[in-house]
Amino acid sequence: MAATVIAITKGRYSEEVTGTFDGADVWGTGALNLPKGTTAQRTASPETGDMRYNTTTNEFEGYSGASPAWGGLGGGGATGASSNAVFWENDQNVTGNYTITNGKNAGTFGPVTVDAGVTVTVGAGETWTIV
Repeated sequence: MAATVIAITKGRYSEEVTGTFDGADVWGTGALNLPKGTTAQRTASPETGDMRYNTTTNEFEGYSGASPAWGGLGGGGATGASSNAVFWENDQNVTGNYTITNGKNAGTFGPVTVDAGVTVTVGAGETWTIV
């Protein structure tokens, strides 16, 4: 069962939202404006499924509740001619503790430095490959 349709107008575009008991549908030709801020401005009490734009990393991110709790959402990698994604870029320093997700492997293009006091945990069934 859907709730009342609400038209949202902001400047140059108009969107419509239909609320349902299990979520919301958004449609139109405009844009959805997500919360944005620096890494330091992340909410103190995030919930699984939260999304935002991180102005420190210039990436969209989502909160999974697992380690690492905040992660990038799509669009990763540098682009070449005609905006084709042909490279994957990663940082050269690990600045915070990180645990490879159970049942997953991780890859990093090196060289990479793990900062003093920082731990990267690789479980018995996981692999971290540095190329």
